[in-house]
Amino acid sequence: MKLVIYGSFNCPYSFLASRRADHLVELGVASVEWRAVVHDTDVPPEGLPVSGELAETFDRELEEIRDLLRVGESYPATRPTVQPNTTLAVAGYSTVTGVAADRLRVAVFDAFWVKGLDIGDASVLGELGCPTGPSSVTMQWWHDEWLGFDRPMVPMVVLPEGTVSRGLGALKRLAELGVHGRASR
Repeated sequence: MKLVIYGSFNCPYSFLASRRADHLVELGVASVEWRAVVHDTDVPPEGLPVSGELAETFDRELEEIRDLLRVGESYPATRPTVQPNTTLAVAGYSTVTGVAADRLRVAVFDAFWVKGLDIGDASVLGELGCPTGPSSVTMQWWHDEWLGFDRPMVPMVVLPEGTVSRGLGALKRLAELGVHGRASR
């Protein structure tokens, strides 16, 4: 079964979706095409310091996600110190394919959510092996396609028959696939 997943590198829910997607691939339940999108276009190029209300939002989201974890599932995310503009990360990621793309996706998520690095910084991305260049045609295609869905959000999972799951529903479907090898409707 092939799944298409839309996610954002600065979304903690997308980080869990990425980890669950990798688990499905490891189990041989699904192949996954991850399409990174910039879901928060209001973040300035230099990012936003995570303090005050933004820090409270991240803390709330991380707590909610930890309550969603299944037995044996780990989620090592910590609250970031900066909310990055992910345009450079998405642009670079969109130019990589196959296993290299899977490795880069994992590296970018881990750099941000586990190591606390600013993935909006070109030098950080360079150290991760992420190409840093202008937006690609693929990046624009992913973004346009994502916006073309009714209620685009991240994470979003598109099942082979075209069924779309969003947000917490997407996370639930990915977890069910990991347990049962299929998703409920």
